[in-house]
Amino acid sequence: MPFALSHSKIALYSLTALVAVALLLLILLSNSNNARAQQPATATHTSKSAQQGGVDAAAIAEAATSGSLKFRYISAGKYHSCGLLTDGSALCWGDNDYGESTPPSGAFTSISAGTDHTCGLRANGDAVCWGSNDYGESTPPSGAFTSISAGGIHNCGLRTNGDAVCWGFSGHGRSTPPSGAFTSISAGAAHTCGILTNGAAACWGYRGFGWERTPSGAFISISAGDSHTCGLRANGDAVCWGYDGGGRSTPRPGPYQSISAGAAHTCGLGRNGYTNCWGYNGNGRAARQSARFTAISAGGTHTCGIRTGGVAVCWGRNHRGQSTPPTSVPSTATPTHTPMPTATTAPTNTPTPTNTPRTATPTPTSTGVSTPEGADGRMSRLERKVEVQQELIEAQQERIERLQSLIDAMNGRLTALEGASPTATPAPTHTPTATNTPVTALESTPTATPTTTTVPTATPTRASASTLAPGCIRNIGLGWLTGAWNADCLSDKTPATAKAGTRYARYYAFTLDTPKSVTINISSSDVRNAYLYLLDGRGAQGAIVNQNDAQIQDDLPAGTYTIEATTYDTETAGAFTLTMDISTTTTPVR
Repeated sequence: MPFALSHSKIALYSLTALVAVALLLLILLSNSNNARAQQPATATHTSKSAQQGGVDAAAIAEAATSGSLKFRYISAGKYHSCGLLTDGSALCWGDNDYGESTPPSGAFTSISAGTDHTCGLRANGDAVCWGSNDYGESTPPSGAFTSISAGGIHNCGLRTNGDAVCWGFSGHGRSTPPSGAFTSISAGAAHTCGILTNGAAACWGYRGFGWERTPSGAFISISAGDSHTCGLRANGDAVCWGYDGGGRSTPRPGPYQSISAGAAHTCGLGRNGYTNCWGYNGNGRAARQSARFTAISAGGTHTCGIRTGGVAVCWGRNHRGQSTPPTSVPSTATPTHTPMPTATTAPTNTPTPTNTPRTATPTPTSTGVSTPEGADGRMSRLERKVEVQQELIEAQQERIERLQSLIDAMNGRLTALEGASPTATPAPTHTPTATNTPVTALESTPTATPTTTTVPTATPTRASASTLAPGCIRNIGLGWLTGAWNADCLSDKTPATAKAGTRYARYYAFTLDTPKSVTINISSSDVRNAYLYLLDGRGAQGAIVNQNDAQIQDDLPAGTYTIEATTYDTETAGAFTLTMDISTTTTPVR
């Protein structure tokens, strides 16, 4: 039946249309960039699989059977990979513009590959780093460490007493760990996470993707990626949080013995030795392998692991050779880039004219005339352009996914609005009238007792069982209040059309001395982030009397009730405003 749209619906339809247009523009831009990115690659690259950006199953199988080197530790960085041989010596492969793939001699006990640098630990606990040092990321402090982790342009390690120490770029607090003793630590692109001695996870750094909403409970290991974090429970369950583009934060069932978060994908090693990856699968980076492994590491756009028997294999993008582990120890290469300690911006990896050219063979030019730069130099510049375009495409794909998620959420909101009664009474204003004394604000001291006879008292006439902490339930009277959701109070109820999962809630109890007509409204700073339940009794376990996403109107008999204000999205905090208006009912009540 046709009905007039409310202002909120019109505004939401308009916003949805704008987001859809933005999504279309991003898709067109992504296709345009993709086309441009393919042109130089087609003109200069050969048909070798490594130069096409992937490693096929046959190459992995061949490496697993023919490889003579045996590894006991492996770490995948952004465009390079490193491992430790059985004698403790370090071996790296892939990008080496900054010397990140040229480890020093000597034995290590562990190794960690970052963006343009690598770090390792000696047997005496000394940290040694090599590669880019624009922000001091390759200049570790002295003193013994028990573990080390290389991030984007910062690193973190643990001292023997459990103290976390970080160095390198410190923007947004990524290199400023909280106090406390840690048992494990992991540096991501712009944030860091660790496990405290009680098993709780703690994260710090750039707060832009939701990884700071650390789940409760104990973990035995943790791994920070570019925009998400994953941890492992003692029972082998994987738990991920933060940005979920491509499903990188939606683990597949375990149990797992280890977990590794990459740039846009995550991999776990099952207790049975088989790998399981989720998230973006460009170039096959998240492809499931048929062999058993003893270790796994998710990198920028590729993944590496150690097969049973010690052979290292990698899969995914291979434009820098990061997915081609050597089968023999190569001669020591000389780094071709000298980092500038005085740089004020993040390293760009742009090769200088003195850089050693890439190893890929360029297609001969038709002119036969050599320029001063040389064909190899042109090849290096073209490869860099292709690489930058590929990174832009992946970033646009993430933005497209975010916009698509926003559209989906708004569509769910529209569906709920369209299902509401078009004749609903308009919500009361948030400004209290002379007879509507403001209700006690959340987490503040109580206001004066309302003077009207219709204001409910704070004493309940009956109670229902509740598993909530006493501080989660507040008394409410006439008027309005503002509050905020957080993880203090949880709800097991799922709003209509919303995804299942943990939700935050706030609970407000009120009592009616006589039958009343009650109108309850909620508005949130996030339009996707509000839902109401009206429960019979005091507490969270009462029967649901009524529910809606913005307004509840009902004629209620005398008794005690609880308003549950619940987040629409899982684990999403935010501010809200709640109003309640009560008048004498003129209709029979149940």
